[in-house]
Amino acid sequence: MSVTAPAARVAKKAAAHRCRIIVMSSPKGGTGKTTFTQNLLPLFAQEGLSVVGVDLDPQRTLSKWFARREAAADRKANLPMFDVLPTEIANWQKVLAAVQPYDVAIIDMLPSVDDCIAEVHGLCEAADLVVVTTGATMSDLDATGPWVAELNRLGFKVATFMNRANRREVFFEAARGQLNKLGALCPVEVRNLSDAHSHSVEGLAAVDKPKAKSRADFTNVWHYVRRQVGL
Repeated sequence: MSVTAPAARVAKKAAAHRCRIIVMSSPKGGTGKTTFTQNLLPLFAQEGLSVVGVDLDPQRTLSKWFARREAAADRKANLPMFDVLPTEIANWQKVLAAVQPYDVAIIDMLPSVDDCIAEVHGLCEAADLVVVTTGATMSDLDATGPWVAELNRLGFKVATFMNRANRREVFFEAARGQLNKLGALCPVEVRNLSDAHSHSVEGLAAVDKPKAKSRADFTNVWHYVRRQVGL
């Protein structure tokens, strides 16, 4: 599959331009990588930046959502737009070249990393930030902990983000404490709210909906991410 960057939303850049690369990575599926990507893309785009999402998931969840968003853009004025590039992890080096004309690239990784660890490490090494999303259960931490430790050992810039969090749960504080010991931890978490992903059927995200309860959660996450990547 081609990894040539679309030209429609790529602005002409000065020689000093550098694309900020954010890699969404987790050692297990179902932690919210794509949901985070769907909410971060429009937030960066609304800043007037040229933005691309890279869909490495064989299920193409991000790409299917983006197709619905393009249809929604015909009906909704001023909907923040960007590009989405679907491809395979084997093309990771071509991906890094293809995203360079953009200001920001968010790479949505595969659900599992075991079968392509060298390629994953290559992308993480090139990233300005590796975002590791995780739930707050013991099974989540059993997978997340070793993965974050490995990324830190390799010298990559990584931060952990709690998703579907419930402060009322007894294990919440223990989970936050354990994640904090691993390294950088986003100081805000995305709560366990249905509207975090319920708008994806329309090609929209929670941040597109002013009344969405999780809109503030993702906006706060975005502020943290943009500081970490130097924007």
